[in-house]
Amino acid sequence: SSGAGEQREKEQTLIPIAFKIPASFWLYGQKIHVSMEPRLIDEQDCVGEALYRQNLIHLQCNSASVNRPVSHIEISFFHELMHMIFNALNEDDLRKNEQLVDGMAHLLHQAFITMEGEAK
Repeated sequence: SSGAGEQREKEQTLIPIAFKIPASFWLYGQKIHVSMEPRLIDEQDCVGEALYRQNLIHLQCNSASVNRPVSHIEISFFHELMHMIFNALNEDDLRKNEQLVDGMAHLLHQAFITMEGEAK
C-alpha cells in the first residue's frame, strides 16, 4: 500500500536534531547560566561543577592541556543539570547520589543526541 511506502520514505529522511549546550536555562523561575572553563581540571580536579547559590554551571572545555570529546562535555552538562534539578527539588540525598546523577546524565544525553524529526 502507498501508506506504508510513504511512512518508510518519511523515516529514511528524518534528520537528527542537533544538541547544543545552552548558555542558560530556567529552573523554578531561576535563570541558570552555563560557562565553559579552561582550568577546572587544573584548579579543582573536576570536569564540571554546579554552583547552586550562584545559579551557575561550569564545564571544562578543551584547552592546551585538556582535550575532551564533545560527547564528554555534553554528558558533563547533563550531569551538572541533574545536580541542579535535584537541588531545586530540595532532594539532597538524590543530589549527592553520584551513581544516579551520572546514570541520568548518560540517559538524557543519549535521548537528546538521538532525537529525530519533529512530532506531528
